[in-house]
Amino acid sequence: MKNYKAIAGVALVFILGAVCGGAATHIVHSSRMEAFMSGGAAAREEQLVKRLTKQLDLDSRQLEQIKPVVQETFAGIRTIRQQSRPQVEVLLEDSQRRISAFLNPEQRVKFEKIIAERKARRQSQS
Repeated sequence: MKNYKAIAGVALVFILGAVCGGAATHIVHSSRMEAFMSGGAAAREEQLVKRLTKQLDLDSRQLEQIKPVVQETFAGIRTIRQQSRPQVEVLLEDSQRRISAFLNPEQRVKFEKIIAERKARRQSQS
């Protein structure tokens, strides 16, 4: 009987450790992702430069040469997104209208709420 209690205690400690570790990992990952996304384009550019510096062991001269390339690339991507945005919006609105036609009134209300939340998120990221 004593062995059973000891084994159960060790197993419980192991399980609690795994749960706490998983929860801590989730919290850290979520906070990093939120900071990354809320930081805007400059934060994403800086994160990319830091990652390249670390992974490629860049020296200061290389870093100064690479930073403008990353900034120009992000600016180019923003320009392309702005140019294609109207086409994307038309396509999204059409698909939303078509999907909405298949929904019952209760589902349609929920769907419209989802759409409004996504639009708000996209506007806050712009």
